[in-house]
Amino acid sequence: MTCNYMNEGCEGGWPHFNVFLAENGHLVTEECAPYQSATRGDKCSNYAKCDPVSKIKKSYLVGGGWGATSEKKMMKEILRNGPINGDF
Repeated sequence: MTCNYMNEGCEGGWPHFNVFLAENGHLVTEECAPYQSATRGDKCSNYAKCDPVSKIKKSYLVGGGWGATSEKKMMKEILRNGPINGDF
């Protein structure tokens, strides 16, 4: 995912806003925007030339609402539909 200008840019942010960016913006390749464990001081403008490669059609909260999920629901979601976005 590119630097999320809809959240807190490269300074952290909330994971559920990452799917909002994926729906309303786009995703880029790992080669153009490699994962970094720390991004403080990085700028979204550093990734402005990354070509869009993917977009999410629809996102939703596992369990139907904020705080309504469980470990079992998350396991079922992964089994049926693949990766999920999470926070700790």
